[in-house]
Amino acid sequence: RWGGEISIEALVKYNAFNHNSRIFDFGSGANIDNVYLANEKDASTIIWNVRQGSTKMWLDTSNFDSGTWTHVAVTVKGSVMKVYKNGALVGTKADGHEPNVLTRTNNWLGRSNWGGDEYFNGTIAYLKIWHGVELTQTDVATLPIFASCTTPGYGVSMASLSCEECPVGSYSPGGSTCLPCPDDNSYAPFPGMSACVPCPENTMAAAWGSFCVSSMVHE
Repeated sequence: RWGGEISIEALVKYNAFNHNSRIFDFGSGANIDNVYLANEKDASTIIWNVRQGSTKMWLDTSNFDSGTWTHVAVTVKGSVMKVYKNGALVGTKADGHEPNVLTRTNNWLGRSNWGGDEYFNGTIAYLKIWHGVELTQTDVATLPIFASCTTPGYGVSMASLSCEECPVGSYSPGGSTCLPCPDDNSYAPFPGMSACVPCPENTMAAAWGSFCVSSMVHE
């Protein structure tokens, strides 16, 4: 018997994006108080879905990676649902809801409660549940998978699951995970940067913060 505030973490590797394939689906059949994490339809989009009875609230955001590890953590507290990918917050829904507190009879990994959905094709390395806890951004960044990587300018590579220098266009202020430069006209022109820096005057960031180009209009 469970429900209410909750956080769920998983480390997964997709071989293929089967139709609505689940990492987990906890419910009592199709459309009965389901709590699930899946790829949306035949695409790589992350979908975090919580149902109270048959009333659904969901957050679809970002994407799972194919052929390499993706770390994902999903949370719900009150009406706020969140998705973290590889340590970074990638989606928030302010008008969601918590799962009802009750006993669910079908608590499945890699399988849907809907007969028309396909099985997960890949590897689920682990899944962890925090009942009654909302993991914060700080909590996610200090989960065991990231905790050993503490050097600024470095982050955990999802390809090797080891601590590596952040690539051009990303930064890490305190280790754990490499983040893309924010959309504030800043860039990271070198590997291993602990912060993105402002583009020079009359230029603007390009190629996802990898370099800056002229913003002057030539007549």
